[in-house]
Amino acid sequence: MTEPVVPADPAEISGTQNPDIDVVIAVHTTTRPLSRAIASCLNGSQGLRIRITVVCHNISAEEINRSADTQHDNILRYLELHDGKNSPAGPKNAGLNSTTAPFVCVLDSDDFLEPGALANWYQLLNEKNADAVIAPVRHESGPIIKTPRVRLGRTENLDPVKDRLPYATAVRGLWRTNLGRFGEFRYVEGLRTAEDLAPGLQLYFSGGRFLFPAKGPAYVLGNESDDRVTSDLLPLAEEFLAIFRLPDEWLKELSPAARKGIAVKLARTSLVSALKRRGSGADWGIDERSAVQQLVEFLTELAPEFRKPLSAAEDNLILGSLVAAREPDTFLSAIQAFENANVILRTLGKHPLGNLDPDSAFRQIIRAALDRRQ
Repeated sequence: MTEPVVPADPAEISGTQNPDIDVVIAVHTTTRPLSRAIASCLNGSQGLRIRITVVCHNISAEEINRSADTQHDNILRYLELHDGKNSPAGPKNAGLNSTTAPFVCVLDSDDFLEPGALANWYQLLNEKNADAVIAPVRHESGPIIKTPRVRLGRTENLDPVKDRLPYATAVRGLWRTNLGRFGEFRYVEGLRTAEDLAPGLQLYFSGGRFLFPAKGPAYVLGNESDDRVTSDLLPLAEEFLAIFRLPDEWLKELSPAARKGIAVKLARTSLVSALKRRGSGADWGIDERSAVQQLVEFLTELAPEFRKPLSAAEDNLILGSLVAAREPDTFLSAIQAFENANVILRTLGKHPLGNLDPDSAFRQIIRAALDRRQ
């Protein structure tokens, strides 16, 4: 791997000495709306010393600089990382390794921040003496994304289980560069997707102090990119790889409630989501079915009770997936049944007490209805 190269000495660039906030933006193509991302960091952030590090991944800084068309060169620096890998973790970590500010934000190059976001998060972290702000997130063309699924009205003193922080492992917001007992936040390298899963979970279960300013300025997911890896249909063995690489010893140290919360999250957002995206008409070869069965076995070992909060439709899909490798007809029938499930099966679980679980589909639907954020 080629080490990052700084084309210009940061100490010679005005505005980059002793920053309050380091922002890291990794970019691998000139087609990303980088200028918008850069400008959004400064909009409403008057009085803050912000340094933006653009990590040019397998592309020259000169090419990216020409395409950026920005008037903020005084607070920019460019790093190059030529590792030949199709993973966003490497360039993000290269940027994080170069930070010196007390607070850091990682921004994808096709995303942007609402006006005043960094200033708001910076003020909150200092006022509350917290470790990280979990940003509210919305799509550029749509409403707010209602994750993490915190208790109604809860904005601080968040509990990773009760406030379902595992649903927000794509850590977006602002956090302290040194997170105390957690150390430094770094992405898992070598993964094409979900490189933030392990560090996100480990961060939330580190005992840190987290804030969620639900009605404050948001992190916005841009619409422009047509090459987000997260939108690709990867082989399921690769899509699930981040899960199988979760540190085993760390998982064993967690409480049963924490392991169950993680397992339910992974069942819904990784397994069920992957099956929904592909559908019963996909080419379900043995490799894909084996990956599905392996994931269900992993979740069952992690938390044997994880199915109790699931809806009946989700639970039936999980049961069919448990024999996916050896009983393909049963597995495909389970996907078809899930696709045709009525609202009752999608809302209520098989276990009466499971419907009262904070992670149950029933409770989540009620919570979403009471959450008036748009």
